[in-house]
Amino acid sequence: MIISLLTVPLVTLVALWGFAVSVTLKDSFRLIRASSFLTLVVEPVERLTASLQHERRMSLALLADSPTIGRVGLQAQRARTDEARDLFVDAYRDPGFDEISTDLIELRTSGLVQDLERLDTFRTEIDKAGTDRATVLERYTELIVAGNMIFDAADVGDSTINRDTRVQVALAHAHELIAYEDSLLTGALTAGAPTREEHAEFIKTVGAQRSRYAEIVKMMNPEDRAYFERLQSSDHYLRFQELEDRLVADRGTRAAPAVDAGKWHTAGERWLNDLVRFHSDTREALSVRATEYAEGILLRLALAGGLGLIAVIFSVTFGVRTGRRMVRENRRMVRALNGFTDDRLPNISERVHAGEEIDPDEGMPPDDFTITEVARVHEAFAKSRRAVVAATVSEVAARRGLGEVFVNLARRNQVLLQRLLRLLDAMERKAASPEELNDLFEIDHLVTRMRRHAEGLVILAGRPAGRTWRHAVPLVDVVRAAVAEVEEYQRVRIPPMPEDLAVSGTATADVVHLLAELIENATMFSPPEMQVQITAQAVAHGLALEVEDRGLGLDDDTREALNRTLAQAPDFDLFDSARLGLFVVARLAKRHDVQVRLRSSPYGGTTAIVVLPSSVLADAEKEPETPRTPSGAAPRPSPKREQPVAVPPVQEGELPRRVRQRNLAPQLRDQGGAGAPAEAGGSVRPPEQARSLMSAMQQGWQRGRDEVASQAREEGRDDHDQ
Repeated sequence: MIISLLTVPLVTLVALWGFAVSVTLKDSFRLIRASSFLTLVVEPVERLTASLQHERRMSLALLADSPTIGRVGLQAQRARTDEARDLFVDAYRDPGFDEISTDLIELRTSGLVQDLERLDTFRTEIDKAGTDRATVLERYTELIVAGNMIFDAADVGDSTINRDTRVQVALAHAHELIAYEDSLLTGALTAGAPTREEHAEFIKTVGAQRSRYAEIVKMMNPEDRAYFERLQSSDHYLRFQELEDRLVADRGTRAAPAVDAGKWHTAGERWLNDLVRFHSDTREALSVRATEYAEGILLRLALAGGLGLIAVIFSVTFGVRTGRRMVRENRRMVRALNGFTDDRLPNISERVHAGEEIDPDEGMPPDDFTITEVARVHEAFAKSRRAVVAATVSEVAARRGLGEVFVNLARRNQVLLQRLLRLLDAMERKAASPEELNDLFEIDHLVTRMRRHAEGLVILAGRPAGRTWRHAVPLVDVVRAAVAEVEEYQRVRIPPMPEDLAVSGTATADVVHLLAELIENATMFSPPEMQVQITAQAVAHGLALEVEDRGLGLDDDTREALNRTLAQAPDFDLFDSARLGLFVVARLAKRHDVQVRLRSSPYGGTTAIVVLPSSVLADAEKEPETPRTPSGAAPRPSPKREQPVAVPPVQEGELPRRVRQRNLAPQLRDQGGAGAPAEAGGSVRPPEQARSLMSAMQQGWQRGRDEVASQAREEGRDDHDQ
């Protein structure tokens, strides 16, 4: 765009300079070619008009039966006219004619060439006496006037030379008036005496030519005026003027003409020759002046054009160099802007979190811009950059402070929840009935969910959750632990899992939390009657877990936006609290290089695919075989229950397990059953199994109550029917 802004005025300047030079050169060359103009235009036209004037006069004398003008003399004059015509046509068709003529000269010359083609036909009419003197006079006069009109189109540019050129054109027209007067009177005197109409035309022509010459004298330059005045004081002019006055005063008769035809011819011939000589001399002087004027123009053009060319070259050079410098500096500025916005600005938050000091001018180009406008833009950008960096640092500090608040509140809640879990454990041991134990399990489940939400705040603040295990945890236990932290855990179906895979102890808590968030999201956005299924299968780079719901699903744009958040793990949006779980999943996935992606389910819902890398997986530890007791039971050591705490230092151990019936009265226990305590030789069951057993018992009791109520209603109807 900058190059275009500079190119347009420079190209315009060069075009204007070239146009001015070409126009001036064209006019100058036309003036210099004045000799060619004289050869190709002036001389052929003058020779043609002079021949036509003589032929006109002789044709009129022939029609008047002049004894001195025979057909031989007329034919000789016609031959000279034809020669002049051919010379004129050849000059018109010469290639150099276009270079020295203008459009108007071209138009008038071509018109005269066409009119001359009809001259032979008109001559035939004269030879057959098929026309009168007035028509002959008119036809020839039209051709002569058309020739003189060619000079009217001449224009040389200089006012003085133009004035002298106009004088030459006017002299040609005035000369034609005298020749017209001579031809008119020659025919009339040859016939004996002019008619009334011819005498009136003669008087009008005499007045016109004298008036024309009087005007021309006023237009002449001093040298030409003095020359013409000398001619007017000569005997030739005085004799010619005397005969004109006599003819104007008395047209005479055939018996006694006012002027003898021979005397008139002699006087007219002498004066016309003087005018021709005057016209030739003044025209030659004009040509010399025009050539000198053209040479002066060329000299001035050389100076002005040369200086103009130097100015153009300087302007182009300066414009190109300035444009290139502007483009170079603007590109440097753009690279700096892009580098700041694309590279440095996104990393400022991470660097501030890492405790680095941020220099606002780091990586910026030196302030050595030579273009004032670019330097001002750079200065304004520097101010904006410092403000952006300061605002980013402040925002990061505010987020860090907010994160500390989250961590503080979450840690407090974790401590309280941990104490509550201990109380629940104690109450579960003292429970006296299955109903009480079931209620305690429900409360335990709510507390577990509350603990997960508290851990979410800690994770959003960038801190570890606080729970960890020393040994790897089997995959099935990790999945069941995640399901246990979901409100509607009954709707989750877990097919058989790979038994040889486990999750490393350091990643167990985060994987449990990540799966719990995805499972809870699946249960929340699917109908209550629909199940959520969790499947697992080994892949090339680890293990793939799929959490599939059969809800309404997501549109493509929303799903892609959620996938970008899961892949990039940005800072959580303070104004989007409804999706805090999504940010928690993204943070946990980024921490352990876990890939999480959402895709549409073939059943219409959404499937969350979690790919656990090999770095968080381990082989499941096999339990060692123990010798059987004499009673035949295979006793297992009592598991050491380790309550996960929410504050560091982190607690180590296996996932928490609850032993069913451990806190029941001895008479209520299933002696030797699966739920017997370890001390009695019974097997240890995890709390999930106890919860499942209790749920099955409650469902059985509920079905029994429903059957009893249904039977009672049936009996009541039977009594009513009777």
